Amino acid sequence: MLTLASDFEILRPHTENINTSHMRTKTLLLTAALAAAGAASSMAADVYSVNAVGYANISIPGGFSLIACPFEQTSGDYSLQTLLPPGNANLQDASAYIFSSGHFLPPMLYDSTDGWDCFPNCAVANLPLGGGAFILSPRALTVTFVGQVKQSPSVGVTVDNSFSGGFQIKSSMIPQAGTANTLQIFGSTTVGDPNDQLQDSSMYHFNIATSPHRYDPPALYDATDKWDPDYSLRIGEAFFLLAPRSGAIKREFHVN
Repeated sequence: MLTLASDFEILRPHTENINTSHMRTKTLLLTAALAAAGAASSMAADVYSVNAVGYANISIPGGFSLIACPFEQTSGDYSLQTLLPPGNANLQDASAYIFSSGHFLPPMLYDSTDGWDCFPNCAVANLPLGGGAFILSPRALTVTFVGQVKQSPSVGVTVDNSFSGGFQIKSSMIPQAGTANTLQIFGSTTVGDPNDQLQDSSMYHFNIATSPHRYDPPALYDATDKWDPDYSLRIGEAFFLLAPRSGAIKREFHVN
C-alpha cells in the first residue's frame, strides 16, 4: 500500500530579554506534532515572535498524486522551478499537471539538470499557497518544502484562501495534517452561517492509498454539519474543490 507521510518541523525565531540594555536573538527548534494547532502550549513562555519558519518532507508515491506547497514564501515566488529546483535525480522524468482556467495545461516535464520544461506556460507553472497540482512520478520519492507558517495577522482575523465558482485545486494554507473538518476548511468561522460561501460545495479527494490511485466519492459541505465524509489530508496534499460560487476558506490560526 502506498502512503504519503510527512516530516514537519518549525523553527521559531524570537528575541529574549537579557537585561535593560541588551537584546539577543536565538532560535528554538520545535518538532511539531500533526496537531500543530496545539503547538503553542508546548512553547517556552519567553517566545514573543509572531513568525515561524520550517520545513516539511513530503513523500510522493509513484504514479499520480495531488501535491501542495504547505508554506508561505515571503519572496512571493511559488514557481515549480524554485520550490522543486533542478538537482533532484529522483524527480527525473516526473510531470506536473497544472489546472488553470478550468482545464489542465500540457504536462511539464522535469529534468534533473534543467528543472521543469514549462514553456509556453511558465507564468502559471506555480504551486501557490492554498493551491496545488497533480504530479506524475515514475518512482516514489521525497521532496522538501521550506518557508514560513501562514498565520492570522491578529486575533479575530482569518487566513483567507480565496476560491472561484467551479472546479479548482485547493489545499490547506496551514502546514498541518488532519481531516477537512479538523483543518477547518470552512467558508465561515461561524457554524451555520447563512452566508457561508462554501455551502453546497464538493470536495474530490484523490486517494493514493488505493491501487490504482483514484478519487473517493465526493464529500459534500454544509454550513452547519461541515464536510461529509470528512476525508483526511496530509501535509502538502491538495484536493479538487467544486464550488457553486466564489468566496474564501476562512480560518483563524496562531502559532504563538
